[in-house]
Amino acid sequence: MFLQDVVVIWLDGTFVGDNYRSMKDDFNQKLGSTTSSSSSDEIDCLICKETKEDLVINGAPVITVSKSDEAMQQIETHSKAKIFFISSGRLGKDMVPTIVRQYPLIHSFYIFCFDTATHANWALDYTDCLKMFDHPIDLLVRLMRDISTYFIEQGKLYLEINDPNNALKYFKYAWNLETRANQKDKVPPNTKSKEKPTVQPDCRTRLNLLEGENGLIRQAEKALGK
Repeated sequence: MFLQDVVVIWLDGTFVGDNYRSMKDDFNQKLGSTTSSSSSDEIDCLICKETKEDLVINGAPVITVSKSDEAMQQIETHSKAKIFFISSGRLGKDMVPTIVRQYPLIHSFYIFCFDTATHANWALDYTDCLKMFDHPIDLLVRLMRDISTYFIEQGKLYLEINDPNNALKYFKYAWNLETRANQKDKVPPNTKSKEKPTVQPDCRTRLNLLEGENGLIRQAEKALGK
């Protein structure tokens, strides 16, 4: 049985290599931010950087591109992988329909844009595979949880084919991502905000599957012990 790898492809015209600063400065300009580019929304930039590291460490490399043709090249290169595709609204308007036509197995799209209402009309055609976000924390938390869900399903498949070693790897990846997503859900919106961190109820559904004596992690460990 062939089990796919995972890759995150993030398309935004403001990216310069791995530099997210231009994206955040552009986002803040549209919000009418009066903060300087050297200090604007630094926590969001940090969240992007840290989340990328979290994903890479836990089996989901992140590829950032600034042009549509570069995105298509990366999709072709990783055509056998499970792709999670993030795009700005402007580029996503054309890219999502193109990808759906040419790569029907890709069905995890995330649009990150300042004004989601502007893109509602075209996005309605893809409600079964597309989610829209106007804040990076919301986007990245949902992405981590969606990848975690996929890893759990992959781990279950490995258990079914009596490969507990790989099953345990995926279950641990999933647990790490779920835990980090819950931590990020409690971060205040930006460094200038005076409001205290909002403590959201931890998303326990998948953690409950993974943890405990009868959880998936323990099942894989027991099978490995045999």
